Amino acid sequence: MKSACIALAVLAAGVPSYAQGDKKKADKPAVEFVCTDQPSFRAGIFRVDLRAKLQADFRTADQDLTHEGGVYETAQKRIGITGQITNRVQFEIERELGVKDAWRDVFVNVEIARAIEVRAGKFKMPFSYDRLTGPARLDFAYRSLLAQTIAPGRDIGVQVHGEVFRRVLRYQAGVFQHDGENARIHEPIFLVPGEPEPKAERSVAVRLTSDVLRHASGPRSLRQLFVGVAFTQSRVPEGLNSLRGQSFFGTEFAERMYVSGDRRRIGAEAVWMPGPLSLKTEYARVAEQRKRQGLLDDDISDFVSSAWYVSGTWALTGERKSDDIEPRKAFLQGGFGALELAARYERLGFASALKEGTRFVNPRADPLLENADTAVTVGVNWYLNKWGKIVVNGIREEFKDPERTAIPGKTATWAAVARLQFAM
Repeated sequence: MKSACIALAVLAAGVPSYAQGDKKKADKPAVEFVCTDQPSFRAGIFRVDLRAKLQADFRTADQDLTHEGGVYETAQKRIGITGQITNRVQFEIERELGVKDAWRDVFVNVEIARAIEVRAGKFKMPFSYDRLTGPARLDFAYRSLLAQTIAPGRDIGVQVHGEVFRRVLRYQAGVFQHDGENARIHEPIFLVPGEPEPKAERSVAVRLTSDVLRHASGPRSLRQLFVGVAFTQSRVPEGLNSLRGQSFFGTEFAERMYVSGDRRRIGAEAVWMPGPLSLKTEYARVAEQRKRQGLLDDDISDFVSSAWYVSGTWALTGERKSDDIEPRKAFLQGGFGALELAARYERLGFASALKEGTRFVNPRADPLLENADTAVTVGVNWYLNKWGKIVVNGIREEFKDPERTAIPGKTATWAAVARLQFAM
């Protein structure tokens, strides 16, 4: 990495450079090119770091992968910059290459005080530990079904956040233009002549987290016991606009339902990382109102989506687990890297709040016939160095309703994924 950074500095005509550990930097130029964990340009109070993320997947599955990238998929080709102007203003710009809707995080964060920071732009809404974890720091090739379906994901908005009570409690509270990329409205809204166009479905989100225990030594990122709760609320226009259930490979097993009214999420999360071990769990529930969505234009019970997971990891080579692992001795640099075992058990289900009576699949039925995806993922993570990782996962999914599965007539499916990952 140091050699690559020096080469980049040479290509950057007219910009002096030095690498970490160089002694010859007594007279610093006005603009510097610095290479530590990533290439960085610095000029007085201004700093810009260059970022890049690349993920390539090799997959095999019982499910048809034709429309999901095939056997080989470049899962991520992302470039961006992060930076700061003094210690009070930070910014980030990130873009995915070769895809529609390519912009990812694009925001500015202003620190007014330790207890009050303001973030504005496009970024992840504060809900779900797994969703908020960066892709390079995940324990598995794919995020949990909870993070993929129930967590809202990114949106444009403004958020206030900070740390209070001697940095024991952290809060995030924001207002967003819509309800996140995972809950986009897909059905066209048809209006009667003269009927006013519905207002944008703005959403609010609040998340409270606390580090109950920390490691006695080391940086603040080394959490030992972490807990949190979150809540979102938005309005959903009338139509087939509910959340829907999809397998890891995009096959639908729970259709969209007719909804109208409020959409409310609640979530709880806990993370325990004692030394080389980690244990993570989350629960989330979404209730979507169905006002006047019955067959007789009457109100019917809420459409309810719920999910949970429990996951664990163990670093066989003994490194302390934080959100990620940095090998004590990097591969081909005097060591083997770091090796980690991982396992996750999870469930994503869809039903109506009403449980009594004859159940149907019709999108206006009440009660609804429930369906769920229960998944088990086991894997091995090989951390080559602080930038590279190889993830190998085996995945088994089982669907509750034998009539609505990823493969007709087959309730259980298997898949295997090998991911090559680079993040700088």
